[in-house]
Amino acid sequence: MKVVLSLILGTTLFASTLAAQTQDMPAVFKLGDYEEGYEALNQAYSQTLLEVSNFDTQRAFDTWMSMMREMEEYSKKIRFDVKGVKVWLHVFWNEDGSVSHIGYLLRPDSRNVDALELAAFFKTFMGRYKLPATSSKKFSHYTGANFPIYSEKVDR
Repeated sequence: MKVVLSLILGTTLFASTLAAQTQDMPAVFKLGDYEEGYEALNQAYSQTLLEVSNFDTQRAFDTWMSMMREMEEYSKKIRFDVKGVKVWLHVFWNEDGSVSHIGYLLRPDSRNVDALELAAFFKTFMGRYKLPATSSKKFSHYTGANFPIYSEKVDR
């Protein structure tokens, strides 16, 4: 009985610690900062966009690219120039498709852009965008992104 109680208590404490670490993470952060919180996010959002897409790579790609196109359209709407911006992005979604966190890192071959302005752009975008995919679990996707978006959807 003590073993079962210890396991339940340990699991509860671990889960609450994990939740506290992810809650302390800023909504938008530079990859490489907040290492402990980032690890906690990776554990809490362990399901991938590919899994949410039923392991259909084309569907996962199309879903991701639709978000990139929306991001680019939003940048035009608010007159924030993203042309030439190349970043590594790690996006974390809640079960309903709303964006919870965005981790980013400018790539060395990117156009220079003010880090605070880029973070503010991501922050305002995530408050207005919802991915057209849902899941029973939180999920994430990590990849590179280049602006402008050149990829077009091909009908099959």
